[in-house]
Amino acid sequence: MAFSTLRYSLVSLFLCTVTALDLPVYSGLRTDQSKPGVLEIGFNGTTSQVNAWGQEFVTGLTDVVNRLQNNTEIKVILFKSDVPEYFVPHLDLLINPPDPTIVLRTVDLIYNLTSLPQVSIGAVNGVARGGGNEFLSALDMRFATKGHSRFGQPEVSTGIIPGAGGAQFLPGLIGRGRAMEYILSGKDVNAEDAERMGWINKAFESERQMNDYIDELTSRIAAFPVYALGLTKEAINVRTRPQLTELQGDTNRYLKAAENPIAQAAGPRAFKLLKLQSPGYIELFLGEFLPSIWA
Repeated sequence: MAFSTLRYSLVSLFLCTVTALDLPVYSGLRTDQSKPGVLEIGFNGTTSQVNAWGQEFVTGLTDVVNRLQNNTEIKVILFKSDVPEYFVPHLDLLINPPDPTIVLRTVDLIYNLTSLPQVSIGAVNGVARGGGNEFLSALDMRFATKGHSRFGQPEVSTGIIPGAGGAQFLPGLIGRGRAMEYILSGKDVNAEDAERMGWINKAFESERQMNDYIDELTSRIAAFPVYALGLTKEAINVRTRPQLTELQGDTNRYLKAAENPIAQAAGPRAFKLLKLQSPGYIELFLGEFLPSIWA
C-alpha cells in the first residue's frame, strides 16, 4: 500500500469515530455524510423539473449553514445535482405566490456560506446559470465535466441584472473585461472555456474522472484542522470576497430593474421561450436563444 493511501486510510479510520452532523431531512436537498469529514449536498428540487433555484433550496441550505457555523467535524461541503443535465439553471420562475424576498435571502445565504470555516466545492455536470451560477461562483472551488456543463448569467437579456452576487464574484474569477462580456451578452460558457479563463478550477472528460479527482482532494483537506482551514479562508477572503453591503447593493439594483416596464414586458417573453421551464433544448442551450426575446 502506498504511503499516501495508508495515510488517508488512517485518517478516515480516525474520522469515522467522530459523530456526524445532526441534520433533518430537507425538501429538495439530499445530504450524505458517508465520507468522513465531508458533507455532500445534492440538489433535487421537488418544485421544478429542471432544478431551478427556489424556496426549498434557500430554506434548507440556510439551516445547513447555521448548523455548520460551530461544527468542527465537517471539513468540506460538496455540492452536486441529482437531476441529469441540470445543476441549477436559474431562479424558479414558477414560484407561487411570487416572493420578492428570495433574492435577499439568497444573498444572506451565500455570504454566510463564504464565512464558514469549511471548504465549499461545486461538482457540475450540467447547466449552471443565473442564480445557480451565482451560488456556484461564491464557492471556494468549482469543477465540471466537459460534455454537459455550461455557465452563464442571462439576466440582462430580460431587463434585469444578476441580483445575488454574480456581478461581484465573477470579475474576481475571470477579470473585469470577461465579466463584462459574458454578463452583458448573456452568452453561455462551456467547461473548456470556463477552465481556461478561471471560471472553474478544472474541467474533466467524464463525471467519473471529476469525482475521482474530488474524492482525492476532499480526503486530503479533511485530514487537516478545521480552524486552520477557516483562518486560511479568512485571509483569502480579505482579497477576494465582496462585502455583504456590495452584494446587497446588487440586490437593490435587481429589484429596481424588475420594476421597470421593459423588464416587466420581457419577463413573460422569457417565460414563453422557456416553455414553462420544461426540460429540453432551450433550457440546455438558453444562451443561444436570448436575443429572440426581443425579436
